[in-house]
Amino acid sequence: MIKDKSYSAYILPIRNDKVALLRYGENGYGPIGGRLDSGEDFKTALRRELTEELGEQSLNLLDLVTEIPVAYSFRHTDPKRAEKRGAWSEEHHYFISHETENIDLTFCEKRNENISVVWLDIASLTDPQIIQIADMRDFFAKYIIPNLECCFSMSVRHKYFEMIKSGQKDIELRAYDKKRKNMKSGDIFLLYDAENPNESIICEILNMHVAPDFESLFKNLDIKRSGFQNLDELISVVTKFVSHEELQCEQVVGIEIKRVR
Repeated sequence: MIKDKSYSAYILPIRNDKVALLRYGENGYGPIGGRLDSGEDFKTALRRELTEELGEQSLNLLDLVTEIPVAYSFRHTDPKRAEKRGAWSEEHHYFISHETENIDLTFCEKRNENISVVWLDIASLTDPQIIQIADMRDFFAKYIIPNLECCFSMSVRHKYFEMIKSGQKDIELRAYDKKRKNMKSGDIFLLYDAENPNESIICEILNMHVAPDFESLFKNLDIKRSGFQNLDELISVVTKFVSHEELQCEQVVGIEIKRVR
C-alpha cells in the first residue's frame, strides 16, 4: 500500500566552502540521510542513517547543527515512482553541520551500488549537472545556501521572535546543556519563529552569561532584556515547559545576541 506521505532527514556537512554529498556511481548525487522509520523523529533518523552509512564517528556531525525550519516537499505525479518510493508525497528535512577535518566521512554500508562521499563546491547545490531536479535546486538556493554561515539554529515562540526581530529583546534564556556548551561568542546562528517557521532571522552571539540559576543570572543583567518584567513572571513561564526539579539540576545561560540580518 502506498502511503500518502513519507518523511526524510538529511544532513549537509560543510568544510572549507565545500559540501559533502553521496555519489551513486554513474546515477548521480544525493544528500546523506534517508527516510524516517516508524516512531522516529528527524534527529533519531539521522543518527541511525549516519551510523549505517558512515559509521559511528560521523555522529559528531550532530553535536551542533543548523536545522532548516522549512521542509522541501513534493508530490509524485508518476504512480510507478510513488510505488517505488512507497508514498505519494515526500517531505525532506535538512540539517547543516560545519564539519571538522577530524571526522572521517567514508561510506561504509554494504550496498550493491558503488556509493562514495564526495566533497563539492557549494555552487554544486544549484548546478543542474549535480542536482537534476529544478525545484530542489530552487529550495537549496532559497533556504540552504543563505544559511550556510550559521553554526546552529534555535526556535522561539512568536512573541519573543518578534521582540528579538525588533530589538526589544537581546537575551535568550536556555538551560546550559550539551548543545549550549558548544556555543560561543561570535557564533552566527539561525533564529526562527516556532509558530511560523517561514519567518527567520540570522543573529550573532555576543556573550554567554552562565549562572547557577536565573536569580543569580539577573543580579548583573537587566531582566527586561530577556523579555520578562520580573523573576516571578520568568519562572512562571519557564516552569510550564521545565519542572522546578529540572531547573535545579542544570546551570542556566543568558545568550546575549544581536540581529545580523
